[in-house]
Amino acid sequence: MLKVTSLLNVGSDGVLMVGIHGIGGIGKTTIARAVYNLIADQFEGLCFLDNVRENTIKDGLVHLQETFLDDIIRKKYTKIGSVNKGFPIIKHRLHQKKVLLVLDDVDKLEQLKAIVGESGWFGPGSRVIITTRDRHLLTSHRVEKSYELDGLNMK
Repeated sequence: MLKVTSLLNVGSDGVLMVGIHGIGGIGKTTIARAVYNLIADQFEGLCFLDNVRENTIKDGLVHLQETFLDDIIRKKYTKIGSVNKGFPIIKHRLHQKKVLLVLDDVDKLEQLKAIVGESGWFGPGSRVIITTRDRHLLTSHRVEKSYELDGLNMK
């Protein structure tokens, strides 16, 4: 976990996106949750979006955008209407706010684009942690730093 927290460089004023990738069941979510709990008190807005892959299938991307905004601005029932309408709303409401966001179990680039389109959407010092099985999603979205969890070594 020390490597992941050092990747976050919490003292920096820049917006930073960090990926945690590896095979399913290896502990990506557990590490993301532990880091989230460790540094949460340093942020104005907090959101841990669990099971993004599953919730996208079940409820859609608009629902994820609404849930994200509701958690961050501490208001319930934000209505967006469509994914494209969500982009400027997220940017407008959060571009000055220091947020900590975890996107857990991302499996499609559209999910990243809908919630964390660009680092400019968030205020200085914001941190975004993305867990995924697919390292290429992180590079495709230009995630600055990533950490790969390896399987158990059975020597």
